[in-house]
Amino acid sequence: MMSDKKRIAIITGASSGFGRLFAVELEKNLDLEEIWLIARRSEKLEETASMLERVKGTIIIADLSTPEGIDIITKKVEFEKPSVRVLINNAGFGRSEEFIKGDEKYYSEMIDVNIKAPVLLTKRLLKYMSEGSKILNVASSAAFAPLPYFAVYAASKAFLLSFSYALDQEFKDKDISVTCVCPGPARTEFFKTKQKSVGGLKIEDPQKIVEKALKDMKNKKNISIYGYQANLLRMISKFLPRKCLAWTAGKIKMPK
Repeated sequence: MMSDKKRIAIITGASSGFGRLFAVELEKNLDLEEIWLIARRSEKLEETASMLERVKGTIIIADLSTPEGIDIITKKVEFEKPSVRVLINNAGFGRSEEFIKGDEKYYSEMIDVNIKAPVLLTKRLLKYMSEGSKILNVASSAAFAPLPYFAVYAASKAFLLSFSYALDQEFKDKDISVTCVCPGPARTEFFKTKQKSVGGLKIEDPQKIVEKALKDMKNKKNISIYGYQANLLRMISKFLPRKCLAWTAGKIKMPK
């Protein structure tokens, strides 16, 4: 029975930022035996693991832009056969630049990490989830509109939002919920600027975003949005034509 198996959470991109905060907060709020921490940087993962006091932090070094990286995770799950209570697809990256000047390899890796990894991990780990398990996909408020100079990143997050809505409906009969987090700019490694705002948007506290995301996940909400800015962007995106949204976004200067 799945209930007799080791209860774990799996977090990708756990070396810093949202991923690290999710690990610390999950330990406080859920009855887990292990939290599997996944990223490329071993020393940063060690730091995250050292912050866990009650739950064992299992470090898994994996590059999710490669098939081998995804295989490392799935093979470990297949070998140990745990009960996956929470899967947090947090790993992701992007940058502001003119599309024509962008590097093809960079775009390909971004698509692999932002889209391919969460799709394949969710597909492969689903058999180890059971009634009450939860999936949390970390997208962005960039999912709400086409963003010139952030074209591939915004499109990848729009995919993740749509994917999450669809799976949440598909998994109703299994009682497995899917929540998509759509944060605005937050003070993580993604936005290294020391400014208080980016593109006219206030940089939010990542701790508050994570706390709300886990609360919404617990309550089986299909989307989690923190703060008036991200909520306003979502509301505007429902009424303005996408062409208008793209034109407006193109006028906003974003950091590179």
